[in-house]
Amino acid sequence: MSTSNTQTTPGLVDFLERSGARYRAFDLGSQLRNLSKDQFARFDQGQPYPYPHLSHAWLILLLWNPEQREQHSIWFMKLPLDEQGGMPAAVMTDVLDRLYRSLATADPKERQRLLTDHPYQFTPPDNKMAALHARASRILGAPPSAFYTDAQRLLTMEGASEDWANIGLQGLFDVLERRSPADEQALTRQLPEIPDFARHQVLNALEHHKPGVALTERIIELGHEHQDVATRVASLRALSQSPATGLVDAFVSDSLNHFSDELDVVLAVLSRHPGLLANTDLALVALDRLAELADTDGFNRVVQGLALQPGLSGLILQALRHPHRSDALASAIGQLINSTRTVQ
Repeated sequence: MSTSNTQTTPGLVDFLERSGARYRAFDLGSQLRNLSKDQFARFDQGQPYPYPHLSHAWLILLLWNPEQREQHSIWFMKLPLDEQGGMPAAVMTDVLDRLYRSLATADPKERQRLLTDHPYQFTPPDNKMAALHARASRILGAPPSAFYTDAQRLLTMEGASEDWANIGLQGLFDVLERRSPADEQALTRQLPEIPDFARHQVLNALEHHKPGVALTERIIELGHEHQDVATRVASLRALSQSPATGLVDAFVSDSLNHFSDELDVVLAVLSRHPGLLANTDLALVALDRLAELADTDGFNRVVQGLALQPGLSGLILQALRHPHRSDALASAIGQLINSTRTVQ
């Protein structure tokens, strides 16, 4: 039985409104994504988190003083989710208690301690932190990093010959975050000319953004042209937020078909494109390959995470009942069900 908080108030939204600060919410689970106010409010009211990752909500809150944007803070909260994908009531109570105590104290050091010294705090890896900093600085109207100019020249100017090995990670994310339509067109032209190792960096960074149709097409072309695992995985990640769903769906299917023995490719599909698993046939292929390639613990972790994804709660039952499921998948699901019963 779910223990999610079902009350509409008080909650995180209520706290933020009382604080008087402007704020934006983001998800930083598998990649950086904006959380709309509606999505954030629904989660705050006890509904399932829209982007669960490893059974948690990796929630980022950017807050700033509307009169002085340089006075801002970023809160990192890794919140455990219950079996229905919502926040347990006890977690909500604990988080709110800490936040309200931080608002009540006049001591800035104590306020900072209350906001950062708690069991839900997490530190993102460098690439996710760079993506977050790029987005926050743009929202706050702050200038990009000192690496921006060189990175923009490398990414958008044909024939650029600078040393790609020295491209600054923050500069790369700043360019992608602040790119204009003209910049995206130039990047689309330039992408095939970028050295492989640097192109993989760009593709991996693009998973935090929404590439347009032309850039999506170019990424898919490169994925077909370079038939290696690293390029295919980077391409799948780069396309994870593309709005060109038809093109992406076909590329995902092709990836599962031509890289069926590569666990990294299967994991990229399952972690970056879970929404496509609503297609039962595609889901069956992906889960079959996962059952063949992953160990028991790995299979269980991935599938339990998928079960929390919106619209995928019945995925396992559908796969188990499917007439064309493999023996390996049936066995893996059976072991998962048995292990869940043992824990309960």
